[in-house]
Amino acid sequence: MSEDLSVCRPRVGLGLGLGAAAGLGLMYLAYHKGWGSRSSRSNCELKPRKPTARSQPVMKECGTLADDCNNYAALREQQLEIWEQLDVILQCVRELKGEVVELRECLNGMTDQIVGDVRSSLERCQKASRKKKLGFYKERSNSVESNSIYFTASTGTKSSCETESEGGYTTANAESDNDRDEAADQNEAADQNEAAVQNEPVGASFLASENMYELSRLLSIADKLHDGTDEDKMEGFNLLLKNKATYGLRSDFCWRLARAYCDIMELSKDEAEKNSYLEMGIVEVEAGLQQDSSNGECHKWYAILSGRQADHETIQNRIRAGYIFKAHIDKAIELKQNDASLYYLLGRWCYEVAQLGWIERKAATTFYETPPSSTIDEALKNFLKAEELSPGYSKSNSVYIAKCYRDLGSYATALHWLELASELPITSKEDTEAQKQLEEMQNDLS
Repeated sequence: MSEDLSVCRPRVGLGLGLGAAAGLGLMYLAYHKGWGSRSSRSNCELKPRKPTARSQPVMKECGTLADDCNNYAALREQQLEIWEQLDVILQCVRELKGEVVELRECLNGMTDQIVGDVRSSLERCQKASRKKKLGFYKERSNSVESNSIYFTASTGTKSSCETESEGGYTTANAESDNDRDEAADQNEAADQNEAAVQNEPVGASFLASENMYELSRLLSIADKLHDGTDEDKMEGFNLLLKNKATYGLRSDFCWRLARAYCDIMELSKDEAEKNSYLEMGIVEVEAGLQQDSSNGECHKWYAILSGRQADHETIQNRIRAGYIFKAHIDKAIELKQNDASLYYLLGRWCYEVAQLGWIERKAATTFYETPPSSTIDEALKNFLKAEELSPGYSKSNSVYIAKCYRDLGSYATALHWLELASELPITSKEDTEAQKQLEEMQNDLS
C-alpha cells in the first residue's frame, strides 16, 4: 500500500503542475483577448470620426436654420424699433396739431382786440368832439352874461342900475338856456350816432368818414408799384404801412397789404424774416375777410400765402395747407370766374397733388379721412382755361401745359407748347424757373 502511494505521488504532482499550467495559460489568453479588445475599443473612441457624405447636408441644413432664426430675430427687433419711432412721431404730430389750433385761436383773439381798440378810439374821438361843442356853448353863454353885466354897470343911478341889472340878468339867463337846450339836442343826436356806429360794422364807419378819392388814388399807386422793380415793391410796402391806421379795416386795402408782405418775403434772404412776413400777411388777409367775406382777392391771396407757408413745413402741415389753399381758390373762382391767375393757381395745385408720392399719400390718409386727390387731366384743364381767358398768360403756364402733355404721352404737343413758351417774356421768378425747365424738357424730348 505504501508502495502504491509512493508510486502515485510523482504522478499526482505532475498532474497538478500540468493543471496549474493549463489554468494559467487560459487566464493569460482570456486576459490578453480582453485587454486587446479594450485597447482597440479605446483607440476607436479616441480617434475622431470623419463626417460622411450623408451627414454633411444635415449639418448644412442645421446651419441654415440657425442663420434664419438669427435673421428673423434681428428683423423682429428692427420692426419693433420702427413701430416705436412711428408712435413717437404720431405723438409729436398730435402735439403740433394742438399747438397750431391754440395759435390760431390766439390770432383770432388778437384780431378781435384790434377791432375793439379801433372802436374805442372812434368813441373817444366822438366824445372829444362833443366836449368841444359843449365848451363852445358854455363860453358863448358866459360872454353874453358878462356883456350884460358890463352894460348895467355903466349906468349912472342906483335905481337904474338895479333895474337894468335885473333885466340884463334875465336876458343872459334866457340866452344861456337856449344855448343849453341846443347843446342838449346835439348831445342826444351824437349819442344816437354813437349807438348806430356801435351797431354797425367797423368797416361801415370808415366808409362814412374816409375820402374815397384819396383811397382809390392810394390803391392805384400801390398796384403800379407792385408791378415794378424790387425798389418799387419796397416803396409800395412802406406806403401801405403808413396808411394802415387810416384804411386798415378796408378789405381792398388789407389784401393789397398782404400782397406787399408777400413781395417783401420774396426779397428777404433770412428764413426767420420770411416766416414773419408770411404770418403778418395772413393776419392782414384774415382781417380783410372778416370785413368782407365776398372779396375774391382776399381769398386769392389767402390761398397764395398759405401755399408759400407750406413750402418748408412738415408733411402734415403741407397737407393741411393744401386743403386751405383749395378751399380759398375755389371760393375765389366762384367770385371771379374770369380771372386767369386763379385757374393757373388751381392747375398748379392739381399738378402737385397728382405728383404726390406713396409716403405722402399714406400720411394724408393717416391724418385725414379723405386725402386730397387730383389728376394730370384736371391740371391741364385749368392751365388751358387760364390760356383761354388770357392768351399768352405767362411762360410758366405754357411750360406746365407742356409738362401735362408730356406726362400724358403727347410729346409732339408738348414740344409745340415749349416753342410757344420760349417766345414769351420773363416777368417773374416763376418765369425764370420755368425757363430752366423749358430748356431741360427740350433736350429730353428732342
